[in-house]
Amino acid sequence: MELTRTQIDEFRQNGFTVVRSFFSADEVQQLSDWLDDLRDSDGTENDIATYFETSPTSGETVLVRAEHLLGESAPVIAQLLLKPDTLAALRAVLGDEPLLFKEKANYKLPGCRSDLLHQDQAAGWGTYADFFATMLIAIDENRVDNAAVSFRDAGDHAHKLLGPEWEVLSEDDPPFQPENEYRLVEAQPGDIVLFDCYVPHGSPANLSDAPRRNLYLTFNRKADGDLRMRYYRDKWENYPPNTRDAARDRATFKV
Repeated sequence: MELTRTQIDEFRQNGFTVVRSFFSADEVQQLSDWLDDLRDSDGTENDIATYFETSPTSGETVLVRAEHLLGESAPVIAQLLLKPDTLAALRAVLGDEPLLFKEKANYKLPGCRSDLLHQDQAAGWGTYADFFATMLIAIDENRVDNAAVSFRDAGDHAHKLLGPEWEVLSEDDPPFQPENEYRLVEAQPGDIVLFDCYVPHGSPANLSDAPRRNLYLTFNRKADGDLRMRYYRDKWENYPPNTRDAARDRATFKV
């Protein structure tokens, strides 16, 4: 599936664009089953990095996200996610061959906390390159009541940091203010959102009884080099993964 000229222009002008039904129902089911298996692990299996937290609403331990998903333990999943259509879409918005920078699953299970308004580039990514593009893949329905993601859509997208590194842009939970400057993207399983590293975005706590699992694949331009393992080594030194019996609280949240 090729991106349209309109979608490419939206990405460049607004910082994001939505593409419907990019992954098939069969592909989404395969990804969903794989994420379920990972969810039920204790965070010590294979080479996947898991992050468990204590829910601020239920007090239970929940898997918030998992990273470094496409190592040697998941060759079939890597082939599915990095299919030719994926690479073509990223090539179109990056203007260069895409190289995988990082990948993660945000589980957003019932009881999971909010993700405050932030820019991805503020998480120290400038150490590695000055531009990245991410593909959000909806595994579950994304709806208002189960914490769909909102993106700033005010017609004045700036390709720069809007605040200090490592700081969120607002301490307030969504809906972000002013509301008319943000677009909440409701999505069906298999839909994607392509967004750049500077567009502000975030999501509320999931207070429903339905999960809202999304996968995120982030790419840099080939001209900037293969940065993936350098990024993960740096991250794990400062913010290591944890296991179910060593859950953190929200105070440890990083941008």
